[in-house]
Amino acid sequence: MKKVLTFVTNPTNFQFLLGVALLLRLVLIPNPGFEADVAFWKSWGLAVRDFGIVKGLPLTNFNYPSPFAYVLALMADVYSFFANPHNYNEYWNNANVLFLAICKTPSILADFGIFAVILWIGKNAKRIGFPQLPMPFYTTLAFIYLLSPLAMLDGALWGQVDSLGVVIFLIANCLVLRKKPFLAGIVYMIAMMTKLQNMIYGPVFFLFIWQYLGFEGFMQAVGGAALTFFSLNIEFVLNRDMSRVAGDLTGNYDYFPWMSLNAYNVWWIVSGAHGMQMSDKNMAIGIVNAKTVGLYMFASTYLLSVLTMLKGKFLPSNNRAIQQFNNEGTLNSPIVSRELLFRYLSGLIIAASGFFLFQTESHDRYAFPVIVFLLLWGPLWITRNKKEIIEREITPLFTSFIVGYILITLLYFYNLHNAFIQNYPHNGISFLTGLNIPTLTILASLAQIGVFGYFLYILRRYITTPIFASCVGICILLIIAKDMPLITKKPVYITKLTPISATAGYGSRQVDMPVMASFGFSKWGFLSTQYAFYHHGIGTHAPAREVYDINRNFKTLTTDVGIDTNGGPQGSVEFDVYGDGKQLYSSGLVTRYQFPRHANINVTGVKTLELIVTDGGNGNVDDHADWLNTQLIP
Repeated sequence: MKKVLTFVTNPTNFQFLLGVALLLRLVLIPNPGFEADVAFWKSWGLAVRDFGIVKGLPLTNFNYPSPFAYVLALMADVYSFFANPHNYNEYWNNANVLFLAICKTPSILADFGIFAVILWIGKNAKRIGFPQLPMPFYTTLAFIYLLSPLAMLDGALWGQVDSLGVVIFLIANCLVLRKKPFLAGIVYMIAMMTKLQNMIYGPVFFLFIWQYLGFEGFMQAVGGAALTFFSLNIEFVLNRDMSRVAGDLTGNYDYFPWMSLNAYNVWWIVSGAHGMQMSDKNMAIGIVNAKTVGLYMFASTYLLSVLTMLKGKFLPSNNRAIQQFNNEGTLNSPIVSRELLFRYLSGLIIAASGFFLFQTESHDRYAFPVIVFLLLWGPLWITRNKKEIIEREITPLFTSFIVGYILITLLYFYNLHNAFIQNYPHNGISFLTGLNIPTLTILASLAQIGVFGYFLYILRRYITTPIFASCVGICILLIIAKDMPLITKKPVYITKLTPISATAGYGSRQVDMPVMASFGFSKWGFLSTQYAFYHHGIGTHAPAREVYDINRNFKTLTTDVGIDTNGGPQGSVEFDVYGDGKQLYSSGLVTRYQFPRHANINVTGVKTLELIVTDGGNGNVDDHADWLNTQLIP
């Protein structure tokens, strides 16, 4: 290891390695990468360039934070200096090297930015609270990232901007360490508007500022973030269209309703390596669907990350400086500063890992920031109990950390590369294609979960058994509370379940309101058939179909059905219920002025339940259909 440290700090070798890192990325630029994503960049950027952000975005399927569209528009502007983006045969060619170079440049620059941040931390370690390791250690860490095949795959090959989001977030943290909280808040918001996943670091980031710089620093950071948010979205503010901004920030919540988007995690295992073929609305535990269980698991993990950062008994108390920090909350010692940074980076890693490993709809790339955070966490872990840094004492630990880090990176590279070739096999590394085997992917999932478990074990000094048990217990209690109707054998309104899919011939499916509520609450606010009013039910419009996974948990479906009172005189429909593809009930023709019909339907042993409304054979004019007081009885 000492030979490696000596090698990387030699000026000639330093420049050589930088050149190699750049050359490898330049060689990858002509690869079409993840062609769908690159096509989205083209479409979204050109729309904003031509029509402006307010008018341009609605013309596309844009689903990133709104201000990111400015970056994409800049790509289109740069392209227009060299070629005509309206020459569609050329512009939309997947092998358009000019556009590939433009769209991959931000990620490539970000990789070198992360490299520079690590070096900056090493050079300023004493001033900002990081361990004062010999500079070759930080230089080695920086080159390990820069030469990592994982970093090259994500940016220069794939064409994604994960590294861009990470480097901006790191700069925000550097500003905190420089005691510039207002600027840190500004940069954090830019990071979040660049890569929405940075939103999950917000609570621990601002908690860290509070601990590190006090309440005044916290308020300055919040002010900077709020000001930047409105500044970046000023065009939408002026056009009174903040709903568009809100939609872009929340739309991804259920954009891909699958167990796992090629993320090798808990749900990849549950789906049997078919994460993108299984809905996360399937019941997982009792009547709690997979998505909800995943959110509970992530929330509990996030609580663990916050508790890891808290002072008091989570800090070792055998040091006078740390005891004073516990009592007074003041930073008066490098040891205290180092402990605070260690717990903060640990919290970031826990939060990012939980986001990737435990929630459904997790993308393969969501673990990318962990790979960077670990490089900054490593020096703090190596020196966490040492008052003085002695090279011969830390070298063995440093070697162990580097070996472990490389193995983790290779494991995650396997995940990311498989996700890439799953869509574009010819754009990946050919000799690795044969390793995309379901059994191996499940083993990789188990390994990644195991690595996270080992990381928590390393933190056992900070995450005590009662704390860990409390977080797990909260997750279990949330699931039990959700399952109480099933446990107590009480009826469950079907509106409490999330359908796997739902379609309506007009408007959209409404819960506890008629379909006309799709167009505004002022239209009509109550479910009713022939003026018989109901508090619970589903308002829809023929032809309509709703599919639920009830996982053989129920025996009877009870419901009233009818045409809603706000339907016109031509309304006529038929209500059908299917269980696992077999018809269980048909209402016959139901017309507008008939009273509600009641049905008790045997659903014993049924896994997949379908509620279908057809148009009655005369078209779907006025077919405002209601499923009323629809309940499932265990």
